[in-house]
Amino acid sequence: MPDFAGMTYLTFETCYYLGMKEWLSEKKKIVGEINSEYGKLIILVSLFFICVGLALTIFSLMVTQKLEVSFLDVGQGDAILIQTPSGKSMLIDGGPNNNILAKLAREMSYFNRKIDVMEETHSDADHIIGLIPVLEKFNVKEIILSKAVSDTKIFDDLNIHIKNENANTHVAVAGDIIDFHDGVIVKVIYPASNYIAKKNDTNDASISVEVIYGNETFLLTGDLPSTEELKLISGGVTKNITVYKAGHHGSKYSSSELLLTYIKPEYSVISAGKDNRYGHPNVEAIERLQKYSKEILSTIDRGTISFITDGRMMEVETGK
Repeated sequence: MPDFAGMTYLTFETCYYLGMKEWLSEKKKIVGEINSEYGKLIILVSLFFICVGLALTIFSLMVTQKLEVSFLDVGQGDAILIQTPSGKSMLIDGGPNNNILAKLAREMSYFNRKIDVMEETHSDADHIIGLIPVLEKFNVKEIILSKAVSDTKIFDDLNIHIKNENANTHVAVAGDIIDFHDGVIVKVIYPASNYIAKKNDTNDASISVEVIYGNETFLLTGDLPSTEELKLISGGVTKNITVYKAGHHGSKYSSSELLLTYIKPEYSVISAGKDNRYGHPNVEAIERLQKYSKEILSTIDRGTISFITDGRMMEVETGK
């Protein structure tokens, strides 16, 4: 007699197995389709980001690259920030206190803690005090030193920080060139290699440089007195300077008529503090600057003064 119960069981088991197989096959097909669509999505997303990246690269190449030179409002002192088209930075002097950090924060990216080149024009306190906190907060790659020396505690402290920074150091002499490889070149035009610094007259040792980008040239002379300015001319300073930082904060004993008649600056910038005890800028110096400059700008009245150029056209922005 046939075992109908067993047959029923086998039939049910077979049907169940076949049903499960068909169900699994269907699910596998669905999963395969999902994976296929997911793979296509990944490819499309990848292509999208590649296209965006290419577009940004092309756009960055098309956008005019600019140099920005900012005369920072640090009071009675000097601090000049140079930012090149490729994002390199150079800081010339740091002013008389740690206010330099707040000024740099306004001009640089919050996440940027690197300065490519730092320069001390000479060893006077109103130029180097601010360099100490900068060395504490920033990673400085190269430091340009003056031949000037000083027996002050501030100067000693700065040298300790420079040593601890482990940066490349170099004593500047005329003929040195800093090439940022993006069109911006900084040329040292003073002092000569045979110059011997005077211990009690640090201004004479002020490093003087030209910052050149395209058709625009900046002349930055620190506190160089008029007695040494003739050496700038004999050393080959550029005629018809775009921007001249008036020597020694607009002192009577800098920015001589001899120099100004030669460089005929379009802009002259005075970096000084309001109601300072030195009487800077001096009236006689202002008269000379007015005679040979198209425009005079002072950090006393205008705050931080920034010049932005593509090498052909110049824009000026001020903090006040």
